[in-house]
Amino acid sequence: MSFECELKRYAAYFRGWCQAFGEIDNEHEGANGITWLLAEDQVGLILPDQLRREVYRQILGTKAKTAVLTVSDSHFELGATAFDIDSHDVQKYLSVLLHTFTVSQALHLYLTYHLTYPSGTRFVTISTQAPLRIIYKEIEPMVIRIQ
Repeated sequence: MSFECELKRYAAYFRGWCQAFGEIDNEHEGANGITWLLAEDQVGLILPDQLRREVYRQILGTKAKTAVLTVSDSHFELGATAFDIDSHDVQKYLSVLLHTFTVSQALHLYLTYHLTYPSGTRFVTISTQAPLRIIYKEIEPMVIRIQ
């Protein structure tokens, strides 16, 4: 079964600005260095250094062309960039994403932070809630496909 929907993307008006992720219900660091965070109706990812710059450029760059993010049971694929994810993580976190698809008319992608993480740590967040308009501007949407 495959799902596809449009993600509204947001970039901060000023570099480094972002809103708080919210209360974290569950956290898990996979063997590949990706940390998964769950909160009510949102999923966050903390990416390892070797992936962060390329992923940020492709999904949050204001000049980036509309990209497609494909999530399967073994990897993420974003344009020409693909990286493996732990299969045991996938079932739990993809089920949250699928639930998020079903409860919301729109999904939103933006960076967030949390006070319990080191300064400068940012989460790629997919949420049913739009971010604060005072911090973020909407940029071109992208497509997310879950297989």
